Amino acid sequence: MKKTILFLSAFGIATLGADAQITITTADVAVPTTTLYQATDTLPTISVGAAGTNQIWNMTGLATNFTDTLTFLSYASAPNPLFSTSNLVVKQGWQNNYAYAVNNASSVSIIGNAGTFNLMGTNVNVNQSFTPEEKLADFPFTYTSNFVNTYRTFSKFYFGQTVMGFQIDSIRDHSTTVKTVVVDAWGTLTTPLGTYSVIRSKETKIVHDTIDGYIIIFPPFGGWQNAVSTSADSTTSYTWWANGLGFSLATATMDSTGGVKRVQWLMDQTSVGINEYTNSSIENVYPNPAQNEINILADASKQKSVEVFDVTGRFVAAYSITSNLTNINTTDYCNGMYLFNLVGKNNTIDNRGKFTITK
Repeated sequence: MKKTILFLSAFGIATLGADAQITITTADVAVPTTTLYQATDTLPTISVGAAGTNQIWNMTGLATNFTDTLTFLSYASAPNPLFSTSNLVVKQGWQNNYAYAVNNASSVSIIGNAGTFNLMGTNVNVNQSFTPEEKLADFPFTYTSNFVNTYRTFSKFYFGQTVMGFQIDSIRDHSTTVKTVVVDAWGTLTTPLGTYSVIRSKETKIVHDTIDGYIIIFPPFGGWQNAVSTSADSTTSYTWWANGLGFSLATATMDSTGGVKRVQWLMDQTSVGINEYTNSSIENVYPNPAQNEINILADASKQKSVEVFDVTGRFVAAYSITSNLTNINTTDYCNGMYLFNLVGKNNTIDNRGKFTITK
């Protein structure tokens, strides 16, 4: 079972000059309503090169074997009571799989995953918790930054399948991971997207995984069998972080011989911005400008909530849609322009709009 949805590397800051060392902070993590597009090259011919300063990497030959979409959401768009401290949620592709993250001044981390995963050909609904969190980056993140992160993951879920003659009702999956990260190089990287100043982080994970099964002996009687499956694995990957992209430029995963077996690279991105709302089809917003309240017309049979952001993309509030007219009390809102999303029943963004508060 995949341990972590591909959430890594949601960063970007103002562009610096070429051949410049860069620094990543909490302000560089992608904000809600950002959509990022990744390609994966499963037969790469690139080299990760050496560690050190002022390096030059050329990955213009990267191919696209398949693509993926990462949508960054507010916690209110995908609430989960097990991960209520999350302030940033990432949805992978069309699937209802979510990574729950915490982004603050000291780090960005994953505290849990939730969704439907395929395990031995069976789709199972899983909530996977991290104790403590899986740290993705310590801030400020720059050349020579490093940390060691030891964490455990745990999930327990209904399985309901027969394996090797045994009827397995439920599964407990728990693992211990020791993760070492060091920013070991900086320079410039060229991909099909362009040429960028970058820092490169090297990540090594050592994972010990254990699966317990609740085995039915004489229905309905059964019991837990501990450690029906155990495994140990070690992986190494390199990630190049560029400024102003909102995501990692490329990540190379190594094989056991030290060769590159897979590269994920950034194709494109779409971020919340005032220009995106200018052509919005939302017209049923009134009064606009508003003072102490505003009304938004939406189809309650198709939309479940309204998310409000300020013009920088920072989340302000979310309101449930219970009828075709949603009234929002804006008494505590400051003067200025606000952006909003209409979130559909399946957590997609069905439409967008804007309104102005003038008191």
